[in-house]
Amino acid sequence: MRILATIRVGLGAVLVLLPGAAGRRWIGEPAGDARVKAVIRGLGARDVALGLGALRALDRGEPAQAWVQLAAVGDATDAVAALAGARRLGALRTLGTVVSAGAASAIGFVAAAEVDEGNRPV
Repeated sequence: MRILATIRVGLGAVLVLLPGAAGRRWIGEPAGDARVKAVIRGLGARDVALGLGALRALDRGEPAQAWVQLAAVGDATDAVAALAGARRLGALRTLGTVVSAGAASAIGFVAAAEVDEGNRPV
């Protein structure tokens, strides 16, 4: 679980720090617009916060299930949003987002069911 949370923090940080470059691979040219960059940064900050919350809970031996579930909900929402915007995103970007966000969501929900088993401070 620590690996997933750390990856989430890293990807979120990239979205916050490089929204245009990271966003272009995700949604295309609109990612260069300052208004779109603001939204991308917000999504990145969401992932940083969720990942850090899970890591903090794990480090302290506190329940982390809610953090992991909330991250999985966020990922599922990203997949649904890609489907809703498929017409403008195009098939490849939609497919990439649905597959990656859908997989992250599924992994998150499975991990959430077991994350607190044996959770003790390091």
